[in-house]
Amino acid sequence: MELWNPKPQELEPLDVTWSVLDREPGMDDLAEGADDRWTKMAEDLKIYPFQDSDEVNRLFLARFEFVKYGEEFQFPEVFEVSEEPPETPLGFIDFLAGFPIDCVEMLVAIGEFSSKAKEGEDSKVKVFEGNDKVAPPIPKEEFFKWPEEDKILLNLTALVTKDVAKILAKNLEGEPKPITPKWWFRVQLDAGTEESPKKWPVPGEFLGLGIRMFPGSYWGRQKSSPFIYSGNFMDTVYYTSGLITEITDPTDEILYSTYKVQWRKTEDAEDGIVEATPSDFAEYRVGDRVTILKDVGTEKKSQLWKDDDMKEFGGELDNWTIAPISFYGLDTQEEA
Repeated sequence: MELWNPKPQELEPLDVTWSVLDREPGMDDLAEGADDRWTKMAEDLKIYPFQDSDEVNRLFLARFEFVKYGEEFQFPEVFEVSEEPPETPLGFIDFLAGFPIDCVEMLVAIGEFSSKAKEGEDSKVKVFEGNDKVAPPIPKEEFFKWPEEDKILLNLTALVTKDVAKILAKNLEGEPKPITPKWWFRVQLDAGTEESPKKWPVPGEFLGLGIRMFPGSYWGRQKSSPFIYSGNFMDTVYYTSGLITEITDPTDEILYSTYKVQWRKTEDAEDGIVEATPSDFAEYRVGDRVTILKDVGTEKKSQLWKDDDMKEFGGELDNWTIAPISFYGLDTQEEA
């Protein structure tokens, strides 16, 4: 019996895993819990989630771990296999991805807050409309270019930057594996340098893997180039964040304003809106991004994507508060 021995040109390319295999049970529903935040993100940045075959927003999982300074990781193996691990790693992110070789122009990190330019600043993103086409738009002179170079993760036909540990990273030990042909795109994070400190992710923001595919590649009628394929809310041990949606003025019983905050959809907050009290008399406006200080007495050593406080606002003690803390000069509050 003669064994089938296909010629190289007869082998099916794996780039279709980006668009055709658009389901991954248990790892593909991030868009449902983040749709309110996505609406605002799309309004600000004009960048949209991946459109599945039914042209419905779909976002795949990103796993992460951010460690407290000086503590050990629960998943140290992600740095042990790296060719160039950070000298002082702060965390890692595993974005669920397809096979980003030969079909992808670049992969970039796009943050809900960190990628939004302040008034008067140059844009931090470069976006092209999808225009209901079955193939990506041609960026012309913008090939292989992105306004924020430190957020470029893969470029120049699958050459990774120093922040990337693996394109096809091994599944984390003990965690569920994808059941379709998908792999983890692993990003390792440090603080940067004194001359060029890393200014992302902002604690609590939605950080996504932005994909710009090569013209001519099938992409399934995406709304924007880049589009966001996977991601998560990047909470830390002590911080998360949200957007002010409503202000309740002081009363005779409560002498300070209280706030409703758009956080994320959970079993206890099906609309994603939670009530939060401030730590002091700082005032906020509707639409402001606010830092939420979590339980400062926690014994947690690191923050994982699967921790209970990713799904339950207030924690076990229900003691989270809005604090006047800003990151990287993005807000008008006191800079952290």
